[in-house]
Amino acid sequence: MNMKEMIIPVATVLFAAGAAFTSFDSAAQETEELGERVQVLETKSTEQQIVDMKIEGVEKRLDKMEDIVQKMLDIQQKQAIQTAAICAATNANCSI
Repeated sequence: MNMKEMIIPVATVLFAAGAAFTSFDSAAQETEELGERVQVLETKSTEQQIVDMKIEGVEKRLDKMEDIVQKMLDIQQKQAIQTAAICAATNANCSI
């Protein structure tokens, strides 16, 4: 085999090796970037879950407060009815 016949296969192998290395390097960089993106997304997801849990807690407390306010209104209405009945029964002036 003469020198010219060896140069073409060697050049082809070197070119293929360079292309493969470039491809692997590019894939490694993309993998690293994807890993960073996934980490950012996981962090945001965890933060969102914490916010959702806090919102759920606030909603439960608001529901409890609404129940308490409704009970207070019911009590005040009963007291107003009782006061009106007492005023009517005693002929008292309860317009104050």
